[in-house]
Amino acid sequence: MSWAPTCSVPIAPARRRLLTAVAVIVALLIAAGGVLGVGLMRGWFDSGTVEGTTEGFEPEAAPQVSEEPGSWPEYGYNPERTRANTALTGLRPPYRRVWAYDAGSLVEFSPVLADGRAIFGTNHKRAVALDLETGRELWSHTLRGRIASSPAIAGDLAIFTSIRGEVIAFDAATGRRVWERRFGAAIESSPLVIGESFYIGTLSGRVLRMAVANGRIQWSAQAKGDVKSSLARAGANVVVGDYGGHINAFRMSDGALVWQRESPGTRLSGAGRFYAGPAVAYGRIYLGNINGRMLAIDAGTGRTAWVRVFDDYIYASAAIADRLVYVGSYDTRFYALDAVTGRVRWAFDAGERISGSATVIGDVVYVSTIARNPPDGRTFMLDARTGRRLATFPDGRYSPAVAADEDLLVLTGVNTVYGLRPR
Repeated sequence: MSWAPTCSVPIAPARRRLLTAVAVIVALLIAAGGVLGVGLMRGWFDSGTVEGTTEGFEPEAAPQVSEEPGSWPEYGYNPERTRANTALTGLRPPYRRVWAYDAGSLVEFSPVLADGRAIFGTNHKRAVALDLETGRELWSHTLRGRIASSPAIAGDLAIFTSIRGEVIAFDAATGRRVWERRFGAAIESSPLVIGESFYIGTLSGRVLRMAVANGRIQWSAQAKGDVKSSLARAGANVVVGDYGGHINAFRMSDGALVWQRESPGTRLSGAGRFYAGPAVAYGRIYLGNINGRMLAIDAGTGRTAWVRVFDDYIYASAAIADRLVYVGSYDTRFYALDAVTGRVRWAFDAGERISGSATVIGDVVYVSTIARNPPDGRTFMLDARTGRRLATFPDGRYSPAVAADEDLLVLTGVNTVYGLRPR
């Protein structure tokens, strides 16, 4: 085979100088080891970190501890999804293991606790209830779809969702199936229970209010993108982020859109997407975006109060306690941010990516790592005020720990749910 000669086209001197200048800039960015590059990119192409003030901050709207002791009834603990019960000050490491339940597959979201039971779902489509005292299985059912959410306790019912579009209510004590509804889109949203109704989102972008008693749809609204996260209560509204990069506030009474805001993001890649769910406290909505922005949004107006830019994805929902916002990132660090300004109060390097939401129990914050090799996942127990490591548990992946009283911590590993008591 013979090759034809290559025809060379001369480059004009002005164009050659331009190309040379571009090459020099690129080389400088690479040579700077990324530090200079990150700074320039954030300056030229990125809306960047915005520090907050006390304007619109409502100290009196601090996270509330449930009036029903002995329960952790829904994902995030309360309707505001603050993921914190600071009243359980006696529950802290070191712990001893009193039982372990092998679920046989990934337990992606932590159990809910009520009336001496731990209830959760698995990636092998199983809905399970355990006795909190012994870890013994009380009942289980196989659903049509994988369960990628926590259930919610609503009176005597445990309400589950699945990625096959199922919403199913079981009698929490007996496991009897009470009612079932099916939708044409997957559901990864944990039910938000408020009074006699609950709220969910679907991957078709629908936001639904449904009746606890029978699953009847009470209203339906539409977001601008898939809704993968769980809704939270913000006053008279429910709020949620979507995969179109928007934060939405819907009126609880009728589903009317009260306000909608696009997330800050890079000028090149836009508003990103919201996988993390919101946490509501102090008159603000706190939620992270996979474009690396942790946001504080005014709950009444949707105005941005502050922005903190991390170095990688934020999939984890935040926990809120004592004016601190706790959130992890794929950059392997776990942060405590000032709820007023967004400043970093402390940071802990977990050594692996963080995808699951942290929880605060008493004065301890619990966070797990999503290790590339799942058996290498860990759960860290940190002093909530300082970030000092108190203990490490040799299992964990997503949302790590819940508790109903000061005698027992329920910790979620990769495939195993544990009962731990203080030593």
